[in-house]
Amino acid sequence: MAVIMPGAEPYWLPAPPHLRRSLGCLILHGFTSSPGETRWLGQALAARGYDAHGVRLAGHGVEPEALARTRWQDWLASALDGYHLLRGQHDQIVVIGHSAGGVVSLLLSLEVPVIGVGVLAAPMMIRQASARSARWTRFLFPFTDQTDRTELGAIMRAEQARRGEPPIGRIRYDRWPSAAVAQMVSMVAHMRARLAEVCVPLLLVYSQNDPTVSPENAAILVREARAPFIRQHWLERSGHNVTVDVEREQVFAAAAAFCDELAKQKG
Repeated sequence: MAVIMPGAEPYWLPAPPHLRRSLGCLILHGFTSSPGETRWLGQALAARGYDAHGVRLAGHGVEPEALARTRWQDWLASALDGYHLLRGQHDQIVVIGHSAGGVVSLLLSLEVPVIGVGVLAAPMMIRQASARSARWTRFLFPFTDQTDRTELGAIMRAEQARRGEPPIGRIRYDRWPSAAVAQMVSMVAHMRARLAEVCVPLLLVYSQNDPTVSPENAAILVREARAPFIRQHWLERSGHNVTVDVEREQVFAAAAAFCDELAKQKG
């Protein structure tokens, strides 16, 4: 039986009773990542008065073999489960997703009522040849080594220690199943084809220094979505994992401000 990795558990972070607002936040992590890499965002939103629920998407946070058996529709189903759990407490839901979780967030907005979507470094196109060819190379290379050799692990361990958490660093898979990469590519293509159907307010947070998802992905959203309004926030020093990198506090503040704006509009 698969065991959840330490720190990869889903979370429910209630706001303090005296600050609690009517709006709830659903938070979705990225591809091969886990709720542990969005928890600080959830804590910041809860402190601002918003109940925050971090979903563990199907196949994530246990073992790479489990992810290899999933399809992108399973990730959307996980988000739907989390949505309905949060909807039991809140009539108004904002969904915020990082990377592939941002793509799932947009898809979710086409399925159920949400009042806004936060899109954090989410791809609207896949340019990496290795990812685009995964549907074929998965038969030769079922798994690939994607160990994070950047400084992000050290950045996270320092912050985890500062917060009194176990300093375990990244909470994600180092071995990526090629079949799941192919599913991610299919999901992005499916979402891109439906961008014109997105008609809720959007928050876009992207980094100019992101080596994985270039800034032009934000431009695609601005150009093709039919959002009533879009709030954009640009980072300068972060890599792809904006919820845990050096400018994370800016991300938290942008997300909270977006939720504040939506809550005020909805009364």
